[in-house]
Amino acid sequence: MSVTVIEALQRLYDAIARRNDDLAYLNFGFSAGVQPATEVDVAELEALGRRLYEVALTPFPTAERVLEIGCGRGGGAAFLLEGRPHLSYLGLDLSREHVRLCRRRFGSQARAQFAVADAVRLPVRDAGFDAAFSVEACHHFEDLEALYAEVARALRPGGWFLLAGLWRSGHDSSEAIEAGGFRVVERSDISANVTASLTRSSALRQRLVESLDLPERFRPFLMSWAGVRGSGSYQELASGERVYLCYRLQRTESR
Repeated sequence: MSVTVIEALQRLYDAIARRNDDLAYLNFGFSAGVQPATEVDVAELEALGRRLYEVALTPFPTAERVLEIGCGRGGGAAFLLEGRPHLSYLGLDLSREHVRLCRRRFGSQARAQFAVADAVRLPVRDAGFDAAFSVEACHHFEDLEALYAEVARALRPGGWFLLAGLWRSGHDSSEAIEAGGFRVVERSDISANVTASLTRSSALRQRLVESLDLPERFRPFLMSWAGVRGSGSYQELASGERVYLCYRLQRTESR
C-alpha cells in the first residue's frame, strides 16, 4: 500500500515529537547579523526561532479571529497570544503529536484551539477569520495554488495572510497568489538572516537530530529538515538556489 507525501510527513513529525517534546520553536530561526558559528544552547536556539516569528508576523494586522496553518509545537501561538488577551486563535497541523503537545501547553486557555487538518482542506467556515499565517510550512505543501484558494475562503474580504518559507530562486508566485484571491502587499527576502541562524546553531541542530535515534535511512532528510550545515536545505539557501521569503498578502474583495 503506497504512502502519500502528506502521510509520510505526518508520520515523521509524529515520531520526532514523541522523541523530543521540549522545544516550542522548531524552525530555521532568524539572526540579525552574520555571526561566526558558536556553541549555542537550547535557550538561544529557541530565541532564534522566536525571532523568526517576530520578523514574519510584525506588525500583526488588527484581528480578533486568527488561523495558523502548520502550528507545529505551538511557538507561533505562544508568540501571538502573548499580550493579546482578546484574540481567538485556531492552530491546525498535520501531526497528531504536535496537536497533542499544543493542547497540553495551552490547555488552560479557552481562546486557543488546536486540530489536525490538511492545509488544502481546512475544517473551517467561509470568511470565519480576520487573519491567517503560516511560518516555514509552505515548502511541504504539494499544491500551493490550492492553499491560497483555501485560505482565501477562510478569510473575510480584506483579511490578511502572512506567509514565510522557502521558494525556488527566481520563482514568481504572484500569479498563483492573485489567482487564489490575494494581492501581494509586501515581499521580503530574509535568506541571509536565516542562513546565518542555521550556521550559528548547526552543531546543536545536529546533536538534536542524532538524539532522536531514528533509523539511519532518515538521516539525510532529518539533517536537511533541521538545516544542519552541509545538508541539502542549508546548501540550497547558502548557494541562493532557494530563498527564504516573507509575504504579506491581503484577501481581495472578490475571488
